[in-house]
Formats: sequence, structure tokens, C-alpha cells
Amino acid sequence: MGIKNSKKPAIQAYSELQQAYDFFNATLFEQMLPDMLITLQRGKNTFGYFAPDRFTGESDLSELAMNPDYFGGRSLVDTLSTLVHEMVHVWQHYTPGIKKCRGGYHERVWGEKMEQIGLMPSNTGLPGGRKTGQQMTHYIIRGGRFQTAVYDLLKSGFSISWYDKWSEGIIAVSKINTDVLDDWLRVTDKSDRELINKLTQTVSKRNTLPDNNESVSGLEPDLIIDIKPPTKGTGTRSKFTCPGCGLNAWAKPSAVLVCGECRVELE
Repeated sequence: MGIKNSKKPAIQAYSELQQAYDFFNATLFEQMLPDMLITLQRGKNTFGYFAPDRFTGESDLSELAMNPDYFGGRSLVDTLSTLVHEMVHVWQHYTPGIKKCRGGYHERVWGEKMEQIGLMPSNTGLPGGRKTGQQMTHYIIRGGRFQTAVYDLLKSGFSISWYDKWSEGIIAVSKINTDVLDDWLRVTDKSDRELINKLTQTVSKRNTLPDNNESVSGLEPDLIIDIKPPTKGTGTRSKFTCPGCGLNAWAKPSAVLVCGECRVELE
């Protein structure tokens, strides 16, 4: 039995997230980010969040949370891009001389760092979207540092072993820019089906790659990627949710609400 399979499931699941955090900290952030508690937390309309100084005990520690509800419905690459998205918030919070932004907001300093490490901020997940705002996602920049880094991580054998079996119906299957996929497949040995699957399929393998995989340009439309951002309310009031405890509140869309217990801004 291999070392990985001998681990208890909880240790294995959290070790994988820590492995990815450490890898991206080295390749994208020059080891500038501190250690923190990486947790699995469920919350509506959020792929993940960063909560500064959330834990105390032997020392004060921040939290970087990933939502397992979406692991089975998004591609592995997208899940890892969410981890890096939150790591940019960590970078902004801990880098001396960098202005800290209010909780949950995505502003210019954060956006410029995102672009530097290879992720383009976009409120729609597509080119042309707003680059700053409360609700924000991103897409992979072709030829950027993240595109190279995540490929190297997956090529090393990295995977996420556990995902929520009920997550398939939560959101639409993620899709990836075909130019980015073409770049990855161009440098991948066509016999390496495991790596090709990691690059093109969701963790739960809801997608399948055609046998003729010299290029992904011909993939069916539902296999190719935009990340759907959290949906906003359509009425005169919007629903706001605390990413930490799940507290809900309703107010006008432009309101800024803060959870009194968690001390973070409602999303």
C-alpha cells in the first residue's frame, strides 16, 4: 500500500490542500506567505474565503477556507485557481507597506497582483468583466505564471482525493479557455491519460475527453470554461451571507454589512 493511501482520510484531504498552498507559495509568491489554518468550510455562493486572525491558541492564526461543495462540479484547475485567488488576499494582508482592503472586497492592489501571478480578475469570469468589486471571480491568463505553475503541479501527480458526492447539481460544469487547454495538451505526452484527464475533467469525472485529443478546439461546448460568479439578487434587496458562520441578511445591493460575531464583511 502506498504512503498516500495509508493516510487517514482527514489527514489526506488537508495534506493535499497544504501541499498545493506550499507549492504555489514557492512558485508564485516567493515564499512570502505565512502558514495558517487551511480548512474545508461550506457556505452559499462562495468557492472559498480568507479570514485574517480567525483562530487563537498557541498563537493567532488566519484561516484560508475552501468550499468542498464545489469540488465535484468544477475542474481541478479551477479549484486550485480559487486557492490562489485567496492566497492573493493573504499576500495583500501580510505584505508590509501594502494597504489592507476591507473584508471580502477586491480592489486595484489585489487585482494587479492577480494579473502578475497569471489570473485575470473579472466579475463575469470572462474577458471584459469588471476587475474590482465585492463579488469577483477570474480566468486564467494565457501564457501567465499560474498556467505554467498549475500544469507543473498536476504533472507531479497532485490530485484531490475527496469531493462532495452531492455537488454535481450545485453549479454548471466549469469550462476552461480552449487556448489554455491547447497549450497544456501541446506539451503533454498523448499517452498520459491521467494528466490529460486532470487538465480537462472535473474531479468527479463528469466530463470525458474525445479519443482524438491532439487539440481541444473541437471539444463540445459544455466542456470548454467560464467560472460562474455568485449570483446577485434581482429584486430591490439583495441577500448577504457571512462566509464564516452563514448568517444571512437582506439589504439594498450597495450596502456594506459586517458580521458582528465573525468580524468579516457579508458577501
